[in-house]
Amino acid sequence: MTQTDSRRTVPGAELFFGESVAQYLADLSDDVFSEEGYAEGLLLGRRYRDDLGQYVIISGVTQDMTNVKDAVGWFKSSDSCEINQQDIGRMVSLFGYIRIYAIAVDYAQGSMAMYAVENGAARKIPSAMVENL
Repeated sequence: MTQTDSRRTVPGAELFFGESVAQYLADLSDDVFSEEGYAEGLLLGRRYRDDLGQYVIISGVTQDMTNVKDAVGWFKSSDSCEINQQDIGRMVSLFGYIRIYAIAVDYAQGSMAMYAVENGAARKIPSAMVENL
């Protein structure tokens, strides 16, 4: 984790991602929706800590589930943007009990929700999409 003296650009946000990440997730969700299926993958990026606490900047995504060492979280695209106990179990099996960040995309409704998962519990978190990240 990188300690930084500068503050995050959006106070209170814990997850930051760029347009390319949002576009990838939207395109993947469109593909999954047409097949009425499910997709998952890893959120790649870095963890930071400032005087407000921990946050992450997502720099990319991959469906290659073997790249866990470079991941700061997990995403899914399905018929719901809720995280359930099965999802939490999947994240714990991949990452252990460290704080994990998750993006859940509901392909039917065209919506998404962001979460921090820690000690087996998920909570929705504020996030920000940043241009040119």
